[in-house]
Amino acid sequence: MPVATGSFQPGIGGVGINPLVNTLFQYLDVGVNIDITPHVHANGEVTLKILMDVSAVTGQQNIGGISQPIIGQRKIEHEIRLKDGEANLLGGIMEDQQTKSLSGIPGLAQIPILKYLFGQTTQDHSENQIVFAIVPHIIRATDVQEINQRPIDIGTATTIGLRHVASKSQAVPAGQSLPAIAPAPANQTAPGQPQTRTNNPGQSSTPAASFLFDPPTVQATKGNTFAVNLLISGGQNVYSVPVQLNYDPKILQLVNVSNGGFLSQDGQAVALVHREDEALGQSQITATRPPGAGGVSGQGAVVTMTFEAKATGQTPLTITRGGARDPGLQAITVNGAQAAVTVQ
Repeated sequence: MPVATGSFQPGIGGVGINPLVNTLFQYLDVGVNIDITPHVHANGEVTLKILMDVSAVTGQQNIGGISQPIIGQRKIEHEIRLKDGEANLLGGIMEDQQTKSLSGIPGLAQIPILKYLFGQTTQDHSENQIVFAIVPHIIRATDVQEINQRPIDIGTATTIGLRHVASKSQAVPAGQSLPAIAPAPANQTAPGQPQTRTNNPGQSSTPAASFLFDPPTVQATKGNTFAVNLLISGGQNVYSVPVQLNYDPKILQLVNVSNGGFLSQDGQAVALVHREDEALGQSQITATRPPGAGGVSGQGAVVTMTFEAKATGQTPLTITRGGARDPGLQAITVNGAQAAVTVQ
């Protein structure tokens, strides 16, 4: 439907008036217009946000010598939720129109009683109702698997961090191997005494666990990086390992700390939190298993630390504050360790 929106007068400015005036028109959609915005859910259902616009020309009006249409408009906006292939009838859009016209001899057709002899009255009554059937079809559904819906472990309220699932085969970096460690006499008991249960360290008579560095001595070149594994031997029901590492900050700089594989030997995710004090040469490192995962036992690499050799010299790597905790957050005694680093 064309609607006049403005006019302009072409020509070059000068004396006189140009009688030619061009009128600008804009076309409007008249009839039934439906705007549907779908939203597909993971369970195969579809939410449709529908905006229905029903418009029609109801009359004409003369404005500035141009006959402009009078457009009646009705709008309906709502949301419906359907399954894939489910039909829904959308109705309630009705139109009731009454038209009354009078024809006959002018003047006499308006006089009471005489209008029935010299005039004729015509009445039209029409009703329209619009009903739509909406059937949504999902062409391609979203591939949502079980791994996309499982919860993500982000640690505790005080220690927040994304815990990645570690591979069971993740251990010491390539090119390095664990030193041979004599198994701790965990199962040896004194004669006449009952064997203790390994899941209760508080009642165990086994020796304390120990930290080890692998390798125990490091020869590094200035400007290069090298990796050192922090091992634990004889660990029983270990849930968390918090340690404090000391080194000479003028010679070394801690670049990265990664999971060594001991706490994730059963496939559980491990949260690593480390904080460095470069001025003092201290690093607070904590590796923790997920809540409710229980503890692990045995020996292996807890973390792998990557250092950068800043200057030549010798410095020890020392565990000044170290230990472990069981699932009940009770302390487990672990002997400290020391390694020697020489930078050339």
